[in-house]
Amino acid sequence: MNILRIGFFVYEYPPAIVGGLGTYAEYVTQEYIDLGHDVSVFTLNGGNLKTREILRGVEVHRPLIADASNVFSIFCG
Repeated sequence: MNILRIGFFVYEYPPAIVGGLGTYAEYVTQEYIDLGHDVSVFTLNGGNLKTREILRGVEVHRPLIADASNVFSIFCG
């Protein structure tokens, strides 16, 4: 069997769950891990979560998003 390296981009991932998408993402990525694949999840970070961690074999990346709202007036002024 070929091992896949899967990049999974999703709006939410545990522990930050808003609706059903995060639950689905958790289960489907875990199934890929159980099949022997490498999975990296890329999701949002509200600023209170780790930027990188491994949850049950899934590598989760939550980069911090820069607040650039103060520069909008330069371009839209």
